[in-house]
Amino acid sequence: MDDAAPVPTSMLAASARRAADADSKSAEAYRAIKDMIVSLELPPAALLDERGLAERLDVGLTPVRQALRRLEWESLVVILPRRGTLVADLNDSDLDRIFEMRSVLEPQAAGLAAERGTDEQRAALAGVIARTHAELARPTPDRRALIALDRELHRLIWAMTGNGMLEQTLEWLFSHVLRRWNVLLDRAGELGNVMAQHEAVVDAIVAGDAAGARRAMARHVADYQRSLTD
Repeated sequence: MDDAAPVPTSMLAASARRAADADSKSAEAYRAIKDMIVSLELPPAALLDERGLAERLDVGLTPVRQALRRLEWESLVVILPRRGTLVADLNDSDLDRIFEMRSVLEPQAAGLAAERGTDEQRAALAGVIARTHAELARPTPDRRALIALDRELHRLIWAMTGNGMLEQTLEWLFSHVLRRWNVLLDRAGELGNVMAQHEAVVDAIVAGDAAGARRAMARHVADYQRSLTD
């Protein structure tokens, strides 16, 4: 029996390029739709139009559907068979469970960041704190800018842990928290108070004080939860 003819290298390369392109389009759709959900551009309980999203993002239906399945796994959308896909509603009990996890994982991340962070990463944290103080010093702070700075700071801390799984888990949890925070943008004073607590966390991380970083982050997460639920 003759051996099967080998597949030409050019065909294998073309197939690999198509697969990579499909993955790229799916990831692009995922990031874009997730940002729209977190920012409330796609509000809670909204019915999603797959074709409209595909046209808006200039991708096919397949990447959009792949993105929505990933977002369903992250509990940001609900896919109802034969009925469509909805943006997940905001639920207080879900938020309580999210903070049960954050109250453990965020302090652990801060402690690891203090132990493992590089000088370059510590300088980046200090830079975010400086920009936060500059924003809070303005007569009318930009509340969305404060949220962006908060997210940037936490992402830097997660990256400093060197633990990709922990980083991904905290990113997932934080997405749900940000949705609620965007609902409460009118609480400018409370947002500023929560953001100011970052300085204690960063001071401990920069000093290499893992225990102090964990304590400061635990206080921050607890106060942050109260600011969202009171």
